[in-house]
Amino acid sequence: MPIKPAQYKQLHAVLTKINAAIEGGHSIAAQSKLNELNAKFPNEPMILALIGKVNQKMGRYSEAIDAYAKSVAINHKDSDLRFHLALALQKGGRYEESLIEYERALYYTPDHFLALRHKCSVLTDLDRIAEATKAFKTLKDSIKGKELSAYKHLAIAVSGARLAPKSTDARAAIEEISAYVDDESCDTDLRVPGYWQMGRLYDHFKEYDHAFAAYKACKELKKEPWDPDEHANRIDKLIGCWTGEPEIPFAKIDGSRLIFIVGMMRSGTSLTEQMLAQIEGVTPGGEMNAISRQISPIEKAGMPHGRPYAYTRRLYTQAMIQKMGNAARKMYNDVAQNGHLTDKQPFNYAHVPLIAHMFPGCKFIHCVRDPMDCCLSNYTQAFSRPHMHTHDLYTLGRYFRDYERLMRAWHTIDEVDMIDLHYEQLVADPEGESKRVAAFLGLEWSEDILNFHRSSRTVSTASRDQVRQPMYTSSVKKYTRYEHHLDELKRGLGIETD
Repeated sequence: MPIKPAQYKQLHAVLTKINAAIEGGHSIAAQSKLNELNAKFPNEPMILALIGKVNQKMGRYSEAIDAYAKSVAINHKDSDLRFHLALALQKGGRYEESLIEYERALYYTPDHFLALRHKCSVLTDLDRIAEATKAFKTLKDSIKGKELSAYKHLAIAVSGARLAPKSTDARAAIEEISAYVDDESCDTDLRVPGYWQMGRLYDHFKEYDHAFAAYKACKELKKEPWDPDEHANRIDKLIGCWTGEPEIPFAKIDGSRLIFIVGMMRSGTSLTEQMLAQIEGVTPGGEMNAISRQISPIEKAGMPHGRPYAYTRRLYTQAMIQKMGNAARKMYNDVAQNGHLTDKQPFNYAHVPLIAHMFPGCKFIHCVRDPMDCCLSNYTQAFSRPHMHTHDLYTLGRYFRDYERLMRAWHTIDEVDMIDLHYEQLVADPEGESKRVAAFLGLEWSEDILNFHRSSRTVSTASRDQVRQPMYTSSVKKYTRYEHHLDELKRGLGIETD
């Protein structure tokens, strides 16, 4: 149905409210309303653009890309829409395609600041440092003689810092960011990576107190309430659902080709998948949301910024389990029809027994890391999606304890075929541990596994830099550098302090 001129003002007001809901963390409700509007006005670029935005916020990059592509098809000369399509492609790990779309945006608007900046970002992500440095120079040349806002000064400083210390001066990068990062007129989404880059570079200089202060400022910017008691109650319900009676039925699906790599974020899931990806016949799926997408329509999140958990036992009938399995299987088959496929969505740790019922015969690799190191790594990371439990040290410690007791419960379930892979043991003995994992999976071990860092495969998560390097042990006991700042984390973890 075409939109009448008189309807635009009303639609704009509705979309403004929906955009505020997305920014406020109410993505599921916003998505539902947008789907209704899209059914009514299927070719409206404003609606399609917000569908792209909400899916990107939820990490559903294929849907985001599809929505932005439709909006671009309608307004193909709109450089802003092309920019957002390119950004969705970048977030979804489709870097080469994103570069093409940034170039197309620049064709229509040669001085498009964000397209120039994010082109530099993609090249940096790809570790094409010489090209990224050239793109950074083009970015700076584009603003010569212009009066810049604090936002643009900070944006340029952050882009330059990403290239430090490889091709830009790290100390100068810190100074350039610090000149603007406290300016509240700058967008919060830019100040966050600004503080994070300062933390990273101070850590590079071994100035750990300054680094921690920067990381803390990064987390404080987007900090919102997270109730660890409410989360603990939800974990109780989740454990009760899958360890109680009556028995939940299984789907009639052969899941033996599926490998789920689970665990806390920053526990070694990316490293594990990158190593397995070197085995012939194994396709790395990355962080797929095939499981969570089956849960979200039938279970409520239950708390702000919480994820829906499969804890309402009466819902999981034979018909429902089969339906969920069929839908998720289609998503996996879209990635690879044959051979083994890995899904390294860390948060699948909460769905382990559900997955085992959806895909009988599947296997789980549970990545385990020292609690202090794992939690510190979560706290000192600027994630692209909101993970509010990582913004406070005490609640982060509480969250980790709930994760641990959940995994202990899953280990008692007979139908769950799972192996623990400890990060510290893997980096100390990569050959021995990788052989143990390969044997568990029934796959043939190859020395290529140990040369994972030479792979041309691109990783789109926060661990992209780590998997480009040979195995290293410098992240073991890294928390000791910051230990005098971590009393609240220890309290959350239940570790006594002097």
